[in-house]
Amino acid sequence: MTFFEHCDLDQRFTLSKSSWTPRGQYALVFDFDQRRAIKLYMNEDTSDEDAVFKIMAKFVDSGAIGSDSVWIQVSPDGNELIDQGSEVEEDYTMIPCYWTRDQFPPTLPSVRRSDLVELDRLGLQVDRVAYDIPEGHTKEATFKYLVYENNIGAFWEEVNCIIGMHSRGTHPNIVSFDRLVTETVKGVEKIVGFTTEFIPGGTLDDSKTRLFKLKYLHQLIETVDFLNLELGVVHGDVLSWNLLIDERTDNILLFDFNSAFPLGEKPEISDVDLVVVAMFDVITRSLGNVFDGESPYEIDGVQLLAADLWEKDPEVNLDADVFEFLRVLKAWVERRKAAEEDPETEEVTRNPVEWPELPDPPLVDCSGVMEPRESEMRQRLIMAGQPYMAWQRPSSHDLSLPENKGKVLLATGEFV
Repeated sequence: MTFFEHCDLDQRFTLSKSSWTPRGQYALVFDFDQRRAIKLYMNEDTSDEDAVFKIMAKFVDSGAIGSDSVWIQVSPDGNELIDQGSEVEEDYTMIPCYWTRDQFPPTLPSVRRSDLVELDRLGLQVDRVAYDIPEGHTKEATFKYLVYENNIGAFWEEVNCIIGMHSRGTHPNIVSFDRLVTETVKGVEKIVGFTTEFIPGGTLDDSKTRLFKLKYLHQLIETVDFLNLELGVVHGDVLSWNLLIDERTDNILLFDFNSAFPLGEKPEISDVDLVVVAMFDVITRSLGNVFDGESPYEIDGVQLLAADLWEKDPEVNLDADVFEFLRVLKAWVERRKAAEEDPETEEVTRNPVEWPELPDPPLVDCSGVMEPRESEMRQRLIMAGQPYMAWQRPSSHDLSLPENKGKVLLATGEFV
């Protein structure tokens, strides 16, 4: 079962735009499962995301929408698919303007997107893939890519953070960089994503019963100190859904740096506080109940440690008393907080990661005028007879269809 077969609809779909055309009112919806944009016409209020997403899921998952359709018309109640089409004029798909290979260190290894075989869909713009390596073996990896234009800036920050950390060597408790993923467009090699080591077993958020050891907490504390004080990196999302246990090494591993930023840039977000929140979640499994509607990124770690809320969930397995976990946490938090508040103590980063600025966007054709844009409409590329990068793929519900058996799905979205 892929991520998109059990996730909430507002995780799978994004409502990019709601507007009017001569055909009527529409909602432009992006489906991260199929990696495609579809205009939904229903002649009703299309700003209601819940209603729009339910309609999209209904007709996408039933296979009623053609693979080349860029718009659909449904009845006002959303129960009937009235019409659909693939006219280029109706195609509002946006193609990110990818960076060139020479904008990244030349020594980094790479793999072509067409050489990646999709094995699973782990989340938005994240897949588990496999590819052949020169030694004659097949390697599994996590493929993180850029397909949605609104993520361009964040993706640039993340890939450069990962590369910057990689240049300083591997860390036993951070999922390691693997390769850049390339695609040649108009004769130019572009960077469309990157791979990291794949760690099986799921996250700490996925399993209540997995044994959590006190040594994992010590490892996590050391890792956060290393990131913050050695590399000047704030992870920004040190929570249970970004923590793994590597059964081969019996180490905790931190991954997903798409919220990372340089130390000092966002003082309101603290990895120290987030570690406390993550441990509260792991031990009590009551984060959602105790802090219902409250962002975990705004919880004060000191106050949470002092609260009488740390009751272990009956299904949780620890190798030490909760008191011992709290003792270690409190000592560390006191040390880090004291250093932050002491005017004579300055946390100096010893080997900071470089954060290159987002390059200026290229000039693209916008209604006959060349303007700097971070993405361009597929419609204009098609009309101009120019090649473009295709990402669309079958929905998760189509992967097990009889006609697909015996085939493999490439990261390009093609069955072979």
